[in-house]
Amino acid sequence: MDNDIFEPALQKGALGERLSREEAYGLAEAITPDRLHRLGAAALANRQRRFGRQATYVFNLQINPTNICGSGCTFCNYAASKHAAHAYVLEEPAIFDQVERLGPTEVHIVGGLNQIWPFARNLELVRSLRNRYPELYIKSFTAVEIDYFAKTAGLPESTVLDQLKAAGMDAMPGGGAEIFSDRLYRQHWKNKTSPDGWVRIHQLAHSKGIPTNASMLFGFGDTWDERIEHLLILRQAQDRSGGFSCFIPLPFQPGAGNFIDNGPTPLETLSVLAISRLVLDNIPHLKSYWPMTGLETGAAGLSWGADDMDGTISEEKIAHLAGAATPVGMARAKMEESIITAGFAPVERDGVFSPRGGLQ
Repeated sequence: MDNDIFEPALQKGALGERLSREEAYGLAEAITPDRLHRLGAAALANRQRRFGRQATYVFNLQINPTNICGSGCTFCNYAASKHAAHAYVLEEPAIFDQVERLGPTEVHIVGGLNQIWPFARNLELVRSLRNRYPELYIKSFTAVEIDYFAKTAGLPESTVLDQLKAAGMDAMPGGGAEIFSDRLYRQHWKNKTSPDGWVRIHQLAHSKGIPTNASMLFGFGDTWDERIEHLLILRQAQDRSGGFSCFIPLPFQPGAGNFIDNGPTPLETLSVLAISRLVLDNIPHLKSYWPMTGLETGAAGLSWGADDMDGTISEEKIAHLAGAATPVGMARAKMEESIITAGFAPVERDGVFSPRGGLQ
């Protein structure tokens, strides 16, 4: 690789221009301390061209109906067998009570792969939420779950998506992508949707007018080449369908007894954010996901290309069962304080990233 490619790639990225494959790979080659800070400066210039000093957040509620799951992913401390000590199942009245008490702007519904909450029951949950709370933004079910619903209900994936949309689903989250590496797929999550399948299901959703998020799990044995390839696959998919609203890099949470002792350092997480912002010229929003980065690193991510801090998240189980040391919930005041301390202007948003209540 030409050692001189780093500087022109930075300059193009800072201006929001498309980087070639070679330039994208060049950003991640030999990240010295000096290069690390220059990456951050370029990503900050890019995000300021797009969003100025505005940083958004949303009042959202995680709904995880159950963690009973049979997929057997090696990196997951959230999933449980039926008789595991940390297994749980929520019933509909408890879910409705939580939404009623908290009054979120957005709900994010993700669960395990099981027949306690099969497709029909999840579909009815979406329909009931829509009927009870017409203004609620419902972001529900990963591509992994769509694939599972289709197989277990004996329906085409297209029909599953059509029925969910008709019931009131507004968007899909980006979970389950992990990292687009056949090597790691075979090693860690071979019993669920493949990288190709994840992209295909998201593009099918886009064709139906269902926007989705995209994500990448990193720091569990993946390489920088695999990370860059993941970003390029997403960029190419976005060129085709245009339906990705936001990209969310997720630093791996090792948890107790997992196969590695430590996840990515804060500086590694920030470098992934910066390179993501420079490479993904066609995905509008970049999220610094504080429940997995930590609050301080999450706020710092706003200076490394991110424009969104996710939300106040009243209940978050997946990252915390994996060992995340962040608070389970956060009040609006604390979220805004964190954004202001980082040097940005907080704006509460809705599910489509528009200012909520006329805020500027």
